Amino acid sequence: MMRWFLLVLFLLILAGAGAAGGYFLMQPKPTKYHPQFGTDCSALLSPSTANAVDCVRVLFGTNRSLVLEGAGPAAAGETDFKDVTAEDSGVLHLGRADIWLPKLIEQGGTRDRGETPILSGPVPEDAGELAKYVFLTRITKAGREAFLTRLDESMADRNSGSVLLFVHGFNTPFDDALIRSAQLSVDLSRQGVFDVGAPVLFSWPSAGKVSLDDYRGDQDRSLAAAPFLEEFLDLITENEGVDRINIVAHSMGNRILTKALESYAADYLDRHGRDDIEFRIILVAADVDRDVFEATTGVLDNLQANVTIYTSDADRALHVSEIVNSKLRLGDTNRDKPYIRVSPFYQTVDATGIATELFGLGHNYYSENPFILGDILCAMAEADPEVRALERRRYAGTPDGQEYFRVSATTRPGYEECSLFRNAFPLTDPADAVFEPERAPARSMPRRSMPLPAPEGEAPPEPEADPRLMQSAPPPPPPPPPPAASAPPPLASETAPFLPAPVQVRLMVADRQSFDAGAFIAELEPALTQARPVQIEVFAYTNAEGEREDNLVLSQRWADEVRLWIAGRGIDLAIITAEGFGEERPAVIDPDSLDNQRIEVYVRYD
Repeated sequence: MMRWFLLVLFLLILAGAGAAGGYFLMQPKPTKYHPQFGTDCSALLSPSTANAVDCVRVLFGTNRSLVLEGAGPAAAGETDFKDVTAEDSGVLHLGRADIWLPKLIEQGGTRDRGETPILSGPVPEDAGELAKYVFLTRITKAGREAFLTRLDESMADRNSGSVLLFVHGFNTPFDDALIRSAQLSVDLSRQGVFDVGAPVLFSWPSAGKVSLDDYRGDQDRSLAAAPFLEEFLDLITENEGVDRINIVAHSMGNRILTKALESYAADYLDRHGRDDIEFRIILVAADVDRDVFEATTGVLDNLQANVTIYTSDADRALHVSEIVNSKLRLGDTNRDKPYIRVSPFYQTVDATGIATELFGLGHNYYSENPFILGDILCAMAEADPEVRALERRRYAGTPDGQEYFRVSATTRPGYEECSLFRNAFPLTDPADAVFEPERAPARSMPRRSMPLPAPEGEAPPEPEADPRLMQSAPPPPPPPPPPAASAPPPLASETAPFLPAPVQVRLMVADRQSFDAGAFIAELEPALTQARPVQIEVFAYTNAEGEREDNLVLSQRWADEVRLWIAGRGIDLAIITAEGFGEERPAVIDPDSLDNQRIEVYVRYD
């Protein structure tokens, strides 16, 4: 009862926040624009700031209304501007912004990972002091061709075909969204190890204010922005140089992304005639109904995207949203009952233990919490769960509950890159430390695995011994003796920290009446023989022809037949599971389409 009382009280505070505006006007006004705003960031660098500041160029698409009055033309088809409004312009505007961002301390700067230090008060005259704060130095509107040219330049500068697309949430002004996008692009990359891609922002017309009316207004404006995000995705993926899109959606931005991707994915292949773009999607503090998201997952499977959902019980902003919307949110752990989708393309990660009071409402842990930034980096790089600082959990705490993961500052990961920033949460009691040198393999994500490599010419780093962890931990086991000269070559899993990438095979069922599991041999044989399978999952689906109950029975029969056929190929039946979903989770919007009538087989290897 106390929890709900506090939430209702907090909701009333939100509703009356506008009346309290006079208090905030008494505070020093933050300065987010460089004193020489209107100049490219690189042109502002001097010998005293060149090694202290990162100049980050963020490309953006927005349906906000731009204030271009008095704006001057710039080179290459660009127009300078500064202000936007919280109104829907009805069109997709394109452009770029230059952000002056203090370098990380580890790179010789003054900023901790997760920080975006904003200046309050007078602007310092000393250049060294100015380098300690983040500023926007220029914003321009561009035409389509100019935007695409900038995108090519940005990817060429990074020697990468990857793009990092950020979709912001509720109560986010345009300038804050640009700064956050720049910060994430730096803080989710590791120089010489992993690059998340050229930073790209989609900004929708959030009011940038905190009140109940503004929240409800943002709900409407967010959903209205989905077609513009879809148009923006089309533009990005038309670029043949783009081979991977990493997406981070926060809070209400997940509503826009879910709606846009549902439409975008429905005819993805028809749009571009290519299926080689990799999608990696990070959903954090997602303020979207669970059932709304679940209804779109079948269509999202067309993208074969790896999706990581971060949840938290310490996210009080989502608790308020649940009261307002009367429905569970995707980003709420709900104690030990988070949203879990049974699919190798999805992982659910509970951040409750890390999203602490230290970070305000616990709603921005994805960007402000250095520990979570480290795990997101590893999730994007497709590091398997067993090498991250994750604990295994079961839904509702039951032995047969679906598996999800929970980040833990006391769990030593198997790969040190996945805990680069763990020192932000020093252990209060060494007796609480957990060291698991021989954890069982966890479910890994499908498609091409991208392990975090060591710098060129070096072996992968060994985890540093943390005395706080080792005090209560047993000594690690001695290394195994070298194999005899006549021993067979070791398996791949014994020579590399990452398992072979799992494989998904999608098989279309054209004829309901004459189903033949053996007809799929040509498609399945390579997946069953390229390595030693340790787990195989068979999922079967129908279209909406006939009765729902009959379709469920029919799909289960198909799944069972495929399971038995695979076992007949000499594979242990015990590692093969089969489940039929009938006409649920359609692959395309049209429920009667034959594209929904399919078998999906997921194979993981030793």
